Amino acid sequence: MAQELTNLPEYRATMDRLERVKRVSSAGEDYWNARDINEILGYPNWREFEHVINRAKDSFLGNGIDPSHQIVLTHKLMGVGKGAQIRGDDYFLSRPACYLIAMNGDPSKPEIAAAQTYFAIKTRQMEILEQEESPDHRRLAARERVTQSFRRVSGSAKDAGVERQALFHDARYQGLYGGRGTRDVKQIKGLADKDNLFDFAGALELSAHEFQMNLAADVLAKDNIKGERHAINTNRKVGEHVRSTIHNSGGTLPENLPLEEPIKNVKKCLGAQNKLPKPSGSAT
Repeated sequence: MAQELTNLPEYRATMDRLERVKRVSSAGEDYWNARDINEILGYPNWREFEHVINRAKDSFLGNGIDPSHQIVLTHKLMGVGKGAQIRGDDYFLSRPACYLIAMNGDPSKPEIAAAQTYFAIKTRQMEILEQEESPDHRRLAARERVTQSFRRVSGSAKDAGVERQALFHDARYQGLYGGRGTRDVKQIKGLADKDNLFDFAGALELSAHEFQMNLAADVLAKDNIKGERHAINTNRKVGEHVRSTIHNSGGTLPENLPLEEPIKNVKKCLGAQNKLPKPSGSAT
């Protein structure tokens, strides 16, 4: 039944919009920003949508689950006209949180019905992937996503006026690795200068870089950052933010993550790169 609903034009439009605003965390997990999806779900009134979010929190609590790990309060600057901005609440929403929000929404809204179908399908797809994908497949998929994210943030840096891309990307390392630049990180990890860290990093370390690069690209564009130095400083600060998030969540800091077998050996072992299940929305 769910698959049949995806063919309805009004459902397909809502599901496509939800897919476009999907984000991916440093751990490789899908999440959404509440202010990216409230109107998509038929709730242009933010306060009304917050009531739905609170009902989803209650659903988590009713099932013995701490909602703070699924619905995380954050803030964003929003334009209010004539160039003025105010700081408003927003939420990072996990896939299960979005599913519960959809289930607690107004069932008379076609957008809510479409969202229920979308998140039900996403949940099932993730279950299947987790059952089928080997650690090598997940690592190779993460390496491919990093390539895409690297291209994206490099393009954003160029638009901001960055000419020295090496300095810009070194700032990411400084932020993620506690002030250590690219060369220092390679020395700590026992890599040669010519080695590409991404070809030796595990899936978790790759995901940290992927998240930082996508977040930096988003900040550069949304904040209209201009000037090489400003862009480089912004990139480093975004890296510091990601590092702080890892630290505060009790995760292993990037410099302490072990290296793994060279990615070329993984590709060879899997047979060929084109046998890899492609991650959603990625490109080689």
